[in-house]
Amino acid sequence: MTTSPQHPSLIRFGAYEADLLSGELRKSGIRLKIQDRPFQILAILLEHPGLVVTREQLQKRLWPEDTFVDFEHGLNTAINKLRDALSDEADNPRFIETLPKRGYRFIAPVSATAAPRAHLHTLATSSAPTPFPSPSISPANSSDISSPAAFAVAAKRRLSSSLAAAAMLLLGAALLVTWYFFSRYRGASESSEIRIAPLNGLPREGDAAFSPDGNQVAFVWAGEKGSYAHIYVSQIGATDSPRQITSSGEGTFEFAPVWSPDGRYIAFFRFNNKEKDLAIYVTASLGGSERRLYKVNSHRKVDALDWSVDGKYLAFSDSASPSEASQIFLLSLDSLEVHPVTTPPPGTLGDTTPAFSPDGKSLAFVRDTLDVREIYVLPLSGGSPTQITSVQITFDHADIQGIAWTPQSDKLIFASSRQGQTSLWRISTRGGTPQRLPIAGAGWAMRPALSRNGNRLAYTSVTYSSSIWRASLTPDHKVIRPLDHFISSTGLEEGPQYSPDGKHIVFQSTRTGYHEIWRADADGSNPIQLTHFAKNLTGTPRWSPDSRWISFDSRPEGHSHVFIINAEGGQPRQVTQGESENGVASWSVDGKWLYFASNRSGTWEVWKITPEGTSATQITHRGGFAALPSLDGKFLYYAKGRDVPGLWRVPVDGGPLDGREETKLFDGPPVGGWGYFAVAADGIYYPDVSTPGKPGLYFYSFATQTSSLAMSVDQEKPNNGAPALAISPDGRTLLICLLDQPLVYIMLVDNFRP
Repeated sequence: MTTSPQHPSLIRFGAYEADLLSGELRKSGIRLKIQDRPFQILAILLEHPGLVVTREQLQKRLWPEDTFVDFEHGLNTAINKLRDALSDEADNPRFIETLPKRGYRFIAPVSATAAPRAHLHTLATSSAPTPFPSPSISPANSSDISSPAAFAVAAKRRLSSSLAAAAMLLLGAALLVTWYFFSRYRGASESSEIRIAPLNGLPREGDAAFSPDGNQVAFVWAGEKGSYAHIYVSQIGATDSPRQITSSGEGTFEFAPVWSPDGRYIAFFRFNNKEKDLAIYVTASLGGSERRLYKVNSHRKVDALDWSVDGKYLAFSDSASPSEASQIFLLSLDSLEVHPVTTPPPGTLGDTTPAFSPDGKSLAFVRDTLDVREIYVLPLSGGSPTQITSVQITFDHADIQGIAWTPQSDKLIFASSRQGQTSLWRISTRGGTPQRLPIAGAGWAMRPALSRNGNRLAYTSVTYSSSIWRASLTPDHKVIRPLDHFISSTGLEEGPQYSPDGKHIVFQSTRTGYHEIWRADADGSNPIQLTHFAKNLTGTPRWSPDSRWISFDSRPEGHSHVFIINAEGGQPRQVTQGESENGVASWSVDGKWLYFASNRSGTWEVWKITPEGTSATQITHRGGFAALPSLDGKFLYYAKGRDVPGLWRVPVDGGPLDGREETKLFDGPPVGGWGYFAVAADGIYYPDVSTPGKPGLYFYSFATQTSSLAMSVDQEKPNNGAPALAISPDGRTLLICLLDQPLVYIMLVDNFRP
């Protein structure tokens, strides 16, 4: 007998419940009036939460080719009626997000309940319930969607079938019920409902780690006032407040807690901002005295800590210096000696995010190549860990923010931006195509953690945006407050640059779900999307001197390369080629060269190349990144890399190979602020957070070679890791990127099935 896959019949989100079999929508138990077409759209979106359902997919499903109606009008009307029923808003969505010219996405957390087991006719006409709605849709390759409405109609028709058919259905039901209980759930009496809820509901919490029994979660929390973060432990299901187990002085915080296999201890990182000291500590899981284990060299390349299954080692990432690639090290808890177990190839930023497999045979980690991160699995031999060739698992050319093993050591759960907004995915350790976990929400899902038996999943939900603000400048280089909220959206608005003719602004934005290049008028109006890669990171746009062309970098095939595009739009043209990483380009003042950063020599240096892609020439020889020319065309100003503070200068031709003409100007921008400076005719604007009591935006004068405060920073949070400052051609206006207040909290998924 032919069967069709069964979807969960009841989907809950917020105060709402959608019955996909009966076609009913309820709010707090009260049935709402909703027409068939809006409900059909809701059912389709709920089947694939968090995924983009395109307008073409909806048309194929609900408006067949032989339907003579205005599809565009019909779809828009149905979406509006659906939003009315859900009291949702297009501009500030809680449930249904619109992706212009693409489609729609259901963004709220959902819980799915399978059809009641007593309904034997339902079981007979479908396979056993799955714990999640099917994640079969992807914007890249899916063109069809299975129908909950069709399933409901088929079920009703079968109820009125002949006696012989009924007998066959009952027989099929018996077989499927037997398979359901013994094959999939192994006699499970557990609920089939997936429950998703905040762990504590505390703002600014993250870095969840389960205790070995899965009943407690260690996490970091910055407190009610948002001060420095410390380690807390929360008992799942308890009403008591979380228990704080670490405390330290002002300016010191902890992160990345991990439990020992026996549950008696918790290891963590502690950073002393005043002393610039980062170290690994361990304390009892009930709190008490602490032991300092190891001083970490690199402050920027540390994001996770893991404890080996046998309890003998802690895995972490570190590097000998900020300019070197990070490696995964194992710290012996017996001797406190460290051993590197990975060796990243030249030109990469290094290896981070270590995670031991539950069977103790493998170590997973993330390899970073300039905003392109992939997962690798390293087999571990018996005895002392040795360096063995690792195996690449993912090939997505995307960002990865955390990995976790499933209990059988055969799959990995990871957070990735492979389809835009960072969400959770699952992949076999043998490789293959990742499957998106249908755990939807308005924010980014990051830092997954799994309990030892796999029935609980925790992750950090992050909802934040950055905006471009505008300010006027006085003749003596002071910022006039208040700032003007200039360009904003629900995503990230970054990298603004004025065109040399002063008519336009170019910037990078995630308002469509992906990083793309946009252009707007100088007053911020009439934004136009210029690139449509719909994949990975595209950014750092810069104008040519004649305002006709825009350079930028993107990663369509994994490696970062420099592109140029006509300012009016069109097909981008790739400038750099090869297997090296290239990006962060700017134009020479005569338009004949593009200055860009590249690791083709083995280290990050500033190079130049013609817009046609010829005559690549190395400029710096002691490290260089994100170069901007002086307005008179005589010098290049640049950072040393993403992990080194300060700004340097060389002649535009680089000078002698020994770097004698390289000059350090000042210690700002800070670490991670490589793109946070703007060159004016008489100086440079940049942020400095190291000056005691005076963090803010500063102006460095070429004439006096001194810096003065241009704007103090109060509650504003500068955007880090992307170009964030621009000066208008007349020097009177400044554009600055600032982070909006983020929402960060831990979500707990109960009855999860890995």
